[in-house]
Amino acid sequence: MEIQNSNLVVLFKSGTTDDNDPYLKALESHGYHGHCIPILDFHFINLDLYTQLLRKLDQYLAIVFTSPRAVQATRLALNSTDTPLLLIQSVKCYTVGKATALAAQKLGFQTSGESTGNAELLSQFIVEDSEQAKNREVLFPCGNLCRDVLCETLKAHRFSVTEVKVYETIVKDDISDEIFMITQSKVPVDSLVMFSPSGVPVLTKTLKKFPQLSVNSVKILAVGPTTEGELKKHNIPVYATLRRPDPQSLIDCLQK
Repeated sequence: MEIQNSNLVVLFKSGTTDDNDPYLKALESHGYHGHCIPILDFHFINLDLYTQLLRKLDQYLAIVFTSPRAVQATRLALNSTDTPLLLIQSVKCYTVGKATALAAQKLGFQTSGESTGNAELLSQFIVEDSEQAKNREVLFPCGNLCRDVLCETLKAHRFSVTEVKVYETIVKDDISDEIFMITQSKVPVDSLVMFSPSGVPVLTKTLKKFPQLSVNSVKILAVGPTTEGELKKHNIPVYATLRRPDPQSLIDCLQK
């Protein structure tokens, strides 16, 4: 990896990335060098059950997506159903973040709520947006590490939530090799960006092996308040927290 200046921003994200990653493109356009280290992986579960629920999509007021993986699971499940596009377009669809919204829109869903930024704010948005709705049935495909805040808020406001786990999160045991490669670049790292609270423990363990990446020498950024809280729980000071999970929020935090 050839680094030309000192503005290296390392993103600890999920899955694989490429040059079309919107965060990498945003960093490049603002004069930063971005590098991704995949820290989480996923595999899908309960797709047969989820497929059966999607066949009854018209019984729900809304479907809620809080991650792109939930949308990916929906795409796989829809491929084995004959759910008409008109039905997909007619059910309300609430999402967190632009990436999740765009993925849902590609399946035909009409999305709203993406600017809320996290599940807690999205749940409040749903409550306000559906205040007059008689049908209060909500379908919520999510991951095995999903927090309870969205379901608890909706249930407290008399919504009936069908929660189905459609993917499992797998945290890498060790990212030392990837971190070592970063430390061999010609210039120091400027910032580390943590996207998920699930990866914080392995990041904390790994950084202890590399004193040149101590919290006194690099900025630590968190995507969302839950990740911020997990970092602070591990005594990692947070330089800034992205208000929303989107590239512009990252740039705003880096330039603050």
